[in-house]
Amino acid sequence: MMSLSFSHVLLLFYFSFVLKTACGIDAPPSVDCRGDGSRCKIFNSQGYWEDRHNCEAAYAALPRSEAELVHAVAVAVKRQQKIRVVSRMAHALPRLVCPGRQGLIINTQNYDSVIAIDKTAMTITVQAGIMMRDVMEEAAKHGLAVPAMIYWDGVSAAGVISTGAHGSGLVGKGSGVYEYVVSMRLVVPATPSEGYAKVITLTEADEDMKAARISLGTLGAISEITFALRPMFKRSVSIAVRDDKDLENEIEDFLRAYEFADIEWIPSHGKAVFLTKYGVPVDVPGEGEFAILRGSKVSDVERDAYQYDTYQSTNDVDAICNLLESQTISSVAQGNGFVNDGVRFTGYPVIGYNHRMQSFGGCQGNGTSNNLKYPKHLDKNDTICLWDRRVHTNMNFDLELRVPMSRILNVIEDIKKLRDLNPQKLCDIADILIRSVKQSEAYLGPPEDVVAMDLRSYRPREPDTPRWNEDVFEEIEQMVIEKHGGALHWGKSGGYLFGGLAKRAVNLEKFLIVKERLDPHGIFSNKWTNGLFGRGVEEFKDGCGLDKM
Repeated sequence: MMSLSFSHVLLLFYFSFVLKTACGIDAPPSVDCRGDGSRCKIFNSQGYWEDRHNCEAAYAALPRSEAELVHAVAVAVKRQQKIRVVSRMAHALPRLVCPGRQGLIINTQNYDSVIAIDKTAMTITVQAGIMMRDVMEEAAKHGLAVPAMIYWDGVSAAGVISTGAHGSGLVGKGSGVYEYVVSMRLVVPATPSEGYAKVITLTEADEDMKAARISLGTLGAISEITFALRPMFKRSVSIAVRDDKDLENEIEDFLRAYEFADIEWIPSHGKAVFLTKYGVPVDVPGEGEFAILRGSKVSDVERDAYQYDTYQSTNDVDAICNLLESQTISSVAQGNGFVNDGVRFTGYPVIGYNHRMQSFGGCQGNGTSNNLKYPKHLDKNDTICLWDRRVHTNMNFDLELRVPMSRILNVIEDIKKLRDLNPQKLCDIADILIRSVKQSEAYLGPPEDVVAMDLRSYRPREPDTPRWNEDVFEEIEQMVIEKHGGALHWGKSGGYLFGGLAKRAVNLEKFLIVKERLDPHGIFSNKWTNGLFGRGVEEFKDGCGLDKM
């Protein structure tokens, strides 16, 4: 599941063309089939999977109602086909949504409406495929706000909870979107006498909800979700660049002090960008917005992608490091993507309504194109997302390492020791986005408060070419996982790093008991999820360890 800090976008793709006001044309669909809905290929937003292999399905179903969703599941269960579910856009890099060549892919792009808003109970009930931007906008019309959200709004309601996606914060229920689910309807396999598929409803009072909050889609197909809301409020954002000499001692206090705080650490330059974010009443003046990724010209995206490819292929360390330093300074001075009036940045704090400040997007379009009519060939002046697979863009690793809050001081100290050997070797990371995630009762959620560290770095196009300073990245990843007891985000990069994590998941066995009861034949599981849960046979493929094989 994609989760970008502004500096991740800025430093890899350059600030000059990110801040736009026009929305992009529709992104290509996640599923592309023959005219009869067969022989399908499944794509994530970047157009490639972590292991660089194709993701395929025998057939696709595009339900428009719960009845059609039940029918699609029933047919596949009767045939003993594997089932995976995807929305209009897929952002996971691992093979989370791949059912296999003989399987069924259910695409919820047409099952994407708001069902009801209860202003008294402060809840919103939506269909699985709705984009979270639409959820936030609809809630706002009724004076209500989605309490927690990831920073990118082009994700579906079902997708964002299935993978355990989150923002940042430890106040209240915390930053996990899944924590605000109060009820859920799931379509699960059933016996022949029950018609091979049935709908079950889970509420907060049900023990099984602890499994359903984060399930990776392995319990069944999510049909409807009811989220808890809160009265509308505004966010206040202020940003300051500091020296990182005391970062390890400052992180926990800072993340606990402010409701939505995060930090962008630039270890190669010894700097940290502290983003102070907290809620204020709606009567506080301010019409601020988080106004990035609304669409960039094809010509700009390709030009800068080719330029960065050149830096990488020539190992131009000075160019990359100088770019990082100059853009970090200029971005904070220009608002770091925040604007005070919807267009311009005039100074901190930036204050605006929650739904305009908590996440960004727009470059993905409005989703009105169908699979057959979406623009396959683009003009140089068309506006798109920076990772649109129809054009030449940068390839990246997107890794989230989760560290127990109690270990973050030691982790930062160890990364600094590695950095101090040669700071330039870390320039390609751009920054490490540091966020907080609260302890959760969800079986696959964090069992204690954790610090989530996002590392987004360049990925070579050639499978057998190591990324720049590969050894340094691998050392950081393995050090956090093996030495400090870290974990990974379920929907991001990780590959071989996922190996052995099942043994560390405190409540995995409780989750698997529910999974095996609701889906005893593993219809909604695939090779990747089986391996992740330690239930699959270890599989070897031709390839390179650099690609997380």
